[in-house]
Amino acid sequence: MSKNTLSIVIPTLNNELHLGKFFHYLKSQDYPQEYIEILIMDGGSIDRTIEIAEQNEANVINNPDVLAEPGVNLGIRCSKNKIIMILAVDNYLNDSQFLSKIMAVFDNEYVFAAFPKHESDKYDSIFTKYFNTFTDPFNHFVYGNAANARTFKKIYRVVESNEKFEIYDFQEGNMAPMIALAQGFTFRAGYERKAVDAYDDCAPIIEMIKTGRVIAYVHSASVFHHTINNYSHFLRKQRWATLNALKKSEYGIGHRIDSLSVVQRMRIRVWPIYSVSIVLPLIRGIWGVMRDKELIWLFHPVICFLSFYASSTAIMLKFFDKKNSVNYLRQK
Repeated sequence: MSKNTLSIVIPTLNNELHLGKFFHYLKSQDYPQEYIEILIMDGGSIDRTIEIAEQNEANVINNPDVLAEPGVNLGIRCSKNKIIMILAVDNYLNDSQFLSKIMAVFDNEYVFAAFPKHESDKYDSIFTKYFNTFTDPFNHFVYGNAANARTFKKIYRVVESNEKFEIYDFQEGNMAPMIALAQGFTFRAGYERKAVDAYDDCAPIIEMIKTGRVIAYVHSASVFHHTINNYSHFLRKQRWATLNALKKSEYGIGHRIDSLSVVQRMRIRVWPIYSVSIVLPLIRGIWGVMRDKELIWLFHPVICFLSFYASSTAIMLKFFDKKNSVNYLRQK
C-alpha cells in the first residue's frame, strides 16, 4: 500500500443533507486514516454542516469568499500533505478501496495527477445518469468524445494501459479534454492554479496538460457523482450556466475558449439549432444506442430540448428582468 499522505479539500456551504453520507463513505476507506487530512472549506454555513464536519474530525477553515472555487484555492494553500484531492460533497466514494487505488498510482513518480471514473447508482435521476455517461448536453455536443473519460480512447492515443489506470496523450491534436477538479481530481502538492483561472474548475487541468504533466485516468476507482436531483434542478443549473456565460464570468466554457479547436468553436454556434431541432438529436440518439448499446442515448433528444428551453428562458430573464437574473446567479 502507498505510504503517501493525502489532503482532501472539500468546499461546503449548507451541505448537511449530503455531508453525513459523504463522511460515511470517506471514513470506511481502508487507507490509513492517520495519513489523511480532511479540510472543510466552509463558505458560511448556517445549517449543521460545520457540526457534522467537526464530529468527523475534519479541519474546518472559513472561506471568506463563499464560493467553492476560492475555497478550493485556499484549501490547496492550507494542505500539509504530499498529495491533494479535490472532492465536492455530492461525490460518494464507490468502495472502501477507492483511496488506495488512487494513491497507488502516485507510486509511479512520473504521474503528476489522477482522476477517477464517474458512475451513477440505482437511486440517481435519469439526468444524473446522462451527465455521468456523457456530461451535460451542451458540453457533450461541443467536446464530443473529449467530454468524458469513457470515450477518451476514441480520440486520444493511449500511452499506457493496465488493469488499474490509463494514460493518454492529451497534447495530441488540438482538442483539450473536459476534466474537472471537483470530482476527485488528485495531484501532487506544490501546484497552484493561476490567478486568471481562479474560478474555473477545468482550466487548471488544461494548464497541466500544456505544461507536459502526466495525468492518469484511474478507471478502477469510481465515485457516485450525484449531480442532478430532478427536472427542476436541471433547469436551474442550466439557466445558471447560461446566465454566467452571458455575464462573461471568469469560468465556464467562455473562459476556456482559447483551448477549444476550430470545430468545437463552430459547434458552440450550431448548438442552438441542433438542440431545438429535435430530429437531429433523435437521429444521434438512435445511432448511439445502436453503436454503444447504451439505452441512455434515448434520453438525448429530450435533454437537448430541455437544455435549449432552459437557456432560452435564461436569456429572456437576462434582457427583460435584469434584477431577477442577478438574484438567480446568487442562488446557485
